[in-house]
Amino acid sequence: MAALQVLYGHAITHLSISMPSIVNNVIYFFLGVPIFFTISGFLIWGSVERSNGFGKYLKKRFWRIYPELWVAVLVELAVLLLLYKEPINWSHFGLFALTQGTIFQFWTPDCLRGYGCGCPNGALWTICILIQFYLVVYILYRMLHKKSIAIWLIVIVVAVIVSMLTPLIRSFMPEIVGKLYGMSLLPYLWMFLVPSCMAEFKDKSIPFLKKYWAVFIVLAAVLQHTYDIRAAYPLFYTIMVFMGLVGAAYTLPCINIRTDISYGIYIYHMTFVNALIELGYTGSGWLLLLVVAASCLFAFVSNKTIGNWSMRMKRKYAM
Repeated sequence: MAALQVLYGHAITHLSISMPSIVNNVIYFFLGVPIFFTISGFLIWGSVERSNGFGKYLKKRFWRIYPELWVAVLVELAVLLLLYKEPINWSHFGLFALTQGTIFQFWTPDCLRGYGCGCPNGALWTICILIQFYLVVYILYRMLHKKSIAIWLIVIVVAVIVSMLTPLIRSFMPEIVGKLYGMSLLPYLWMFLVPSCMAEFKDKSIPFLKKYWAVFIVLAAVLQHTYDIRAAYPLFYTIMVFMGLVGAAYTLPCINIRTDISYGIYIYHMTFVNALIELGYTGSGWLLLLVVAASCLFAFVSNKTIGNWSMRMKRKYAM
């Protein structure tokens, strides 16, 4: 759902597509980044718990993220070189290719700003935040595992305050330092900590979420149209929609998608959006269907090939 919302949002925004307001309201109810971060926090806490050592934990994370990402980056660069007609600084292009496949996906050289929407694959910026959490969560686990709920709440409140103060903190920094701070884990840490806390106390939290998941979804819908505390993203909406979705997932196990193409949709869709912009196709509703179809197709093939191979490597080298 989060991947589809991000795809939809980027497609209609950058391709200038007009959609009925009721469709927009339904799709934008599920904000992609908050859902992505909170679900990751919930699942990765469990991954750390099941890992026998930091090295094996990192291997699992590497095989999950990078092989599919590297292939997607190669496709992105190939399409860009095929369609882009402006002069390219090749040393900057090489550096851009390196950053796209590591943790600095938020950087785009000036020579590529004329391509597509101005950012060849801007959706990948969240990988930088996610990788930082992968590294920090192992330390957090050692610090917070088996600690009281009071300790957890103190840490979460501090993280929320830091996030809320981010604009003020950045105002005292040089511009480049402020931008880098904005791409650090700190403004988003609370979105990982809240679900990590629920994973830590899952024996109590899961029954509660299963019982009241529908209530949380309704509360999220109400909060989305009222005032909410901004801490990078709406605070209470994010918590409510996460609790509702996790509770629904445990309550409705029949909704089980065997082939998870969400990651593939996430890493491929902007390649197709930018290709259409570069070709001069914008403003038509059928373009949304084209982007969805192409993204899902590439995501499915990626999952069945590189993804399956990555999972085998993950099981082999992380045992």
